[in-house]
Amino acid sequence: MFQRPDAETGEMPPDHTKDAVRSAPICLVSEMYPPTLGGVAGAARRLARLLHSLGHSVHVVTTIDRSESPEGGVESRDEDGVWVHRVSQKRPSNSTKFLLRDAILQLDDRVGFQLFQGFFLPAAHPCLLAVEASGIWRPVIASIRGNDVITLKDHPFHRTTILHSLEHADWITSVNAAYLDLVAEDVEVSGRSSVIRNGVMPVPAGAPMWRLDQSNRGRVGLVGELRKVKDIPLLVRGYNGVPASLRSGLLLAGFFTDPEEERWAETLVQEFGLGGEVTLTGPFAHGEVFDHLRRMHVYVQCSAFEGLPNALLEAASLGVPLVATAVGGMAEVLDHEVSGLLVPHGDPAALAGALARILGDDGLAAALSQGARALAAELSPEAERADWSALYDRLLGQSAESVQPAGSF
Repeated sequence: MFQRPDAETGEMPPDHTKDAVRSAPICLVSEMYPPTLGGVAGAARRLARLLHSLGHSVHVVTTIDRSESPEGGVESRDEDGVWVHRVSQKRPSNSTKFLLRDAILQLDDRVGFQLFQGFFLPAAHPCLLAVEASGIWRPVIASIRGNDVITLKDHPFHRTTILHSLEHADWITSVNAAYLDLVAEDVEVSGRSSVIRNGVMPVPAGAPMWRLDQSNRGRVGLVGELRKVKDIPLLVRGYNGVPASLRSGLLLAGFFTDPEEERWAETLVQEFGLGGEVTLTGPFAHGEVFDHLRRMHVYVQCSAFEGLPNALLEAASLGVPLVATAVGGMAEVLDHEVSGLLVPHGDPAALAGALARILGDDGLAAALSQGARALAAELSPEAERADWSALYDRLLGQSAESVQPAGSF
């Protein structure tokens, strides 16, 4: 039925549907959420807070490893206006998706969610299972963050679950276009997918920006979980290829998650005689990230594949000169020779050459610093907020107009 203006005032009646869309109960599922460390955990919390700022009632469902607690128990608490529900598990396993599904269903009975989002592809599966079990259709977003797409391609054990999520999700988001292209090789995503890039928070007012001085001259580094995909052995090889007169240290601000990768990196450090130049910090609070970044002359992200790493964007926001492998989102957002230097993955000589160019040319370092800051300004929190807001309004509007039984998956 069409809305008509009031006969006396000529004004349209209030649009209560729009108000309902803006205050919708949302279920955001992520197996990684702070205090768990890592880019996905941090990005999930950023999204939860963003959705809360838009007026939504946000419920995060995540896991917590507790060997002494019964599996499936749920601890709930309000964290800055976002309800976080942590589901106990002995350890990550194939049963995790069912523990999450059951927790989602219990919450749904009380809250009545209007939209579900799986943040990281495996997290979309329990959302879909819960919607099917409820018998009431609500939109489900499956969000690609990084190596979840590589898992689709390279790990048969997880492939069926990830394909299920991609085939039945109402919308698919990715932090880069390359991953949507990879997904499209297996699943039709046209008309129900979009790229929403990570936003980067501006440097706090009054905080010092990056500048080159004697305290950081010659130091190369990176920040974050040193997972296998980050290819620290390649970084060690590249650093070793830089003339000794230009380099002063390799700062690995983070911790290894793969013992074998750590041993291999240590072996290379010893073989190259770099023991006195390499520093491994171990875990640290996120508030210390900028301090570590300011200690670098060049920030390096030499990953085998990437979504769009938050650490790289944080380095850009400070103006640290960037070197990155031309993979994933990094190849899409970095303008070679302007906002950073791009090199092929797996080429230590090319990596060494890029590092040496910046370490030996203060003018180039200054130009790349300006370019990095300009990139960070483009990838603002406001831009990310606008993208998520538009998508949620679209899907919630469809949900309000079409409440129907959930189909069989």
